[in-house]
Parts: sequence; C-alpha cells; structure tokens
Amino acid sequence: MSETTHPSHPSPPSTGDGDFYSVKDVMMWRRKRVSVGVLSTMTVLWVVMEIYGYNFITVASWIAIFLFSSLFAWANIYRLIYKEEPSMSAIVGISESTTTNMANTIRKSSEDATRWVFKVGAQSEWYVFVAAVVGLWLFSIIGSSTDLLTLLFIGTVVGMSVPVIWLKYDYKIREHGRRLQMHSKRFYSMLDEKVLQKIKNKVKVNLPRKEEKEKKAE
Repeated sequence: MSETTHPSHPSPPSTGDGDFYSVKDVMMWRRKRVSVGVLSTMTVLWVVMEIYGYNFITVASWIAIFLFSSLFAWANIYRLIYKEEPSMSAIVGISESTTTNMANTIRKSSEDATRWVFKVGAQSEWYVFVAAVVGLWLFSIIGSSTDLLTLLFIGTVVGMSVPVIWLKYDYKIREHGRRLQMHSKRFYSMLDEKVLQKIKNKVKVNLPRKEEKEKKAE
C-alpha cells in the first residue's frame, strides 16, 4: 500500500521590516530567539511571583538593578578597550519604521476588536451573541479563581503552543474532527430512532385520546 503524502504547510513570510517582530512571528516561532525569550521571561516571572511570593515592585527593582549593573560594566569595559566615552550610537535604537509598524498593529488590533464587539452585539444571530456571553461568563468564573499573572502565563503558553501544533498536525486534527462528527451523527440518529421517535409516537397517540375525553366531558 502506498502511503499518502500530505503537503507541508509553508510558513508565510513575515510582513514588515526585518527589525520588527510581529506577534504572529513570535507565536509561530519564526523568530526562535524572541519566542524563547518571551516564554522564558513569562515562566521566570510566574515562578518568582507566584511560587516564591515576591511582588511586582520587588521583581521590577531587581530587573532594573540588573540592567543598570550590566550597563555600568559595559561602559567601563568600553572605556578600557576604546579609550573613549560610550555613546548612544553604539546601542541599537528603535527605528522609525518599527515604531510605525507597532502603532499600525495596535491600531488594527483595536479596530478588529471594535468590529467584533459590534458584529456580535448588533449584527450576528442570537446564538452567536449567547455563545459570546456564555464564553465571557465562563472566563469571569475562571478569573475569579486565579489572578491576572497566571492567566497571562497560561495564555502565553497556550498561544505559543496551540498554533504551532495546529500548523504541524493540521491534517490529522481535521481527520479526527471529521471522524468525531460522523460518530456524533450516528449517535444522534440512533438516539432519534430508539428514543425520540418513540416519545413522538406516544405524544401523537395521547393527543387524540385527550381530545375524545374533552368532547365527552362537554
């Protein structure tokens, strides 16, 4: 038997300049160093603040001390090697195009969120509105049992693992989904044949009897 080969999903090229890391690039692990850095930072913050019980101001102060110490050491090494004062030109800055791309991304995300809220609340069918309300209600229940940092950590881990798994095993997931859909249809047809149809037949039989009793009573 010949094995059926499925075409791999090529990763689309990232848009924008080379120095701009979009959220999609980070989530899809196209910028592996940035993705590893984001995931490692969130993990360290969650462990330090949730497991060891340090608050945000303490952690932020430690990070600032580390940055200042690193900058102080770099400046002194620079003076010893090059015999001159370090300048900002030696540090890579954020370009204007990167700032513009970031602002456009934030603006586009805000517009998409506004359109989604308007569509669900004013244009969609009633079941879409109910599904959105139920989802937000469940999210509020989950939020009441945990804190924001844990939710951000879980969201980061899920957001950086689920899209990659879906892209890699897209065909297998769709195949299992079709099988599950077929099994659910068979189960519903069996339930309809053995249970629902009997209930409907009993209701149809009982209705004429009730009408005859009402006529006799009159």
